[in-house]
Amino acid sequence: MIRKAKGLSALALLGAAALAIAGCAPGNTAAPSANPEDQNSLPSTAWQRADAADVQDGGSLTLAVDSLPVNWNNFHIDGNEANTNDIVAAMQGGPIKIDESGKPVVDENYASSVELTNESPQTVEIKLNPDAKWEDGTPITVADYQATWKANNGTNPDYVVISTTGWDQIASVEQGENEFDVVITFSSVYADWQGLLSQILPASVGNDPTTFNTAYLTKALPSSGPFKLASLDSTAGIATLDRNPNWWGATPKLETVVFRAVSQDQQGTSFSNGEIDALNISANADLYQTAQNVAGAQIQASNGLTWTHITMRASDGPLADVNVRKAVASIVNREQIANTANSPVGVPAITQGSYVFMPGQDGYTDEALPYDVDAGAQYLEDAGYTKDGDSWVKDGTPLTLTVTVPADTATNVQRAEQIQADLGEAGIPVELTAVPVGGYFSEYVIPGDFQMVTFSWRGTAYPISSSESLFSPVDSAQNYTGITDDRLAGLWEEANTELDPEARLQTAEEIDKVLWEYVPIIPIAPLPEVYAVSEGLVNWGARQFETIDWTIVGFANA
Repeated sequence: MIRKAKGLSALALLGAAALAIAGCAPGNTAAPSANPEDQNSLPSTAWQRADAADVQDGGSLTLAVDSLPVNWNNFHIDGNEANTNDIVAAMQGGPIKIDESGKPVVDENYASSVELTNESPQTVEIKLNPDAKWEDGTPITVADYQATWKANNGTNPDYVVISTTGWDQIASVEQGENEFDVVITFSSVYADWQGLLSQILPASVGNDPTTFNTAYLTKALPSSGPFKLASLDSTAGIATLDRNPNWWGATPKLETVVFRAVSQDQQGTSFSNGEIDALNISANADLYQTAQNVAGAQIQASNGLTWTHITMRASDGPLADVNVRKAVASIVNREQIANTANSPVGVPAITQGSYVFMPGQDGYTDEALPYDVDAGAQYLEDAGYTKDGDSWVKDGTPLTLTVTVPADTATNVQRAEQIQADLGEAGIPVELTAVPVGGYFSEYVIPGDFQMVTFSWRGTAYPISSSESLFSPVDSAQNYTGITDDRLAGLWEEANTELDPEARLQTAEEIDKVLWEYVPIIPIAPLPEVYAVSEGLVNWGARQFETIDWTIVGFANA
């Protein structure tokens, strides 16, 4: 599975479950809907909880990733992958973390308080923990916040960032009473301001674009968390994290955390053989069956922040016509894809009808075009195509499409094959083009070298602002469609500057309607988080929102 995501941008994922892009979709800053029928009552967090006293001291946890980071700076666009964020999370942190309900709360390891002190102008004050420090012992101060802001606010195009959203609405970052008192003043209201505070950069990284862009291709950012990178074997695909000796918080229970690059096709075997301690099943029925045969393994399922989709490169070619895009959206049987993906792993099979929110969350509405092959044919006729035998033809040229897929990602390929079958049956031949998984995003998706791709987006707890960069502006680093709608910029500005939750939801619904009018992406299905974990593993596993506390991850006392 390939994934992406980060901060207030979406995270892209390869497999059936989603990619950071540090990006898109689900949830408002409000908690998820309390309706017990939503998502068939899957919990927001499904891992086994244990108090620190009940967790063994020492030991090692080995986790699989699809590939090691191509850039360990996860503020950089190339570092905006779920694999990277999963590894970095054990080594980084910030004043805001997310609780089980999806609510932002203060992480007292990094700050004693984070407060909105004024609404006009919007002002946030952070009282940093003076004990917090970087891996080399340098204190974390206002200088780091200033550098992080300047690197991400878009004023210097030499920084290749994921998204400037939010950062570009900050007027100043200043020192308050001392270097541990950070005062952030916004130039305009930014409702999801807490989403900017989950991680920061050292001033030494944020102050220099060359360092920001290229210094962390083969090494990790300086740690500000309980673990640090101890060794990296790029050939074997193994990153080993040890306890950070300059970590000021509670001593982590684990001695080491090992991230091993294992292809999705091999992860089931690795879990069965005890080579990894957890298996991301996602929507892979074979992995689900494998996990059920592993002695002592626990299978967990929670709501998720991931949704699968078809992204269409609509800046040229046949997909530049909105009616062709609507035809594809009408002909692809999303219900069947959802059922194929979710039912075999014991989770609800439902489709995704929103570009912004996940089912079961406040603000979710289903505006999707229904599955209707006849309607799809009408859209093609509206686009100027006529049926010639089994083909659709315009100006003498048959309509054909391609889907670019990452090799060795079973769920991604399976979904592409279903798209191919649905469109082919309706008279639109589709060729599947397999490319190396390691360069899937950097060489094909990000440069726009494709007609259609189908990966997943993994969202954040701040979906309204984080989803913006997927669609607007047209040159956003995460807008892989190559198009936008001029109405969106104003609507997102309205939503992102509205502090009233209900008014924000109304604007978000308008955004959704505009997106369904021009269909740059076809949402398919939400993906619950489904994991198998080794016997005794606690405080880590399937969850929708909750920030992992890496100091208490480990194995339960016997």
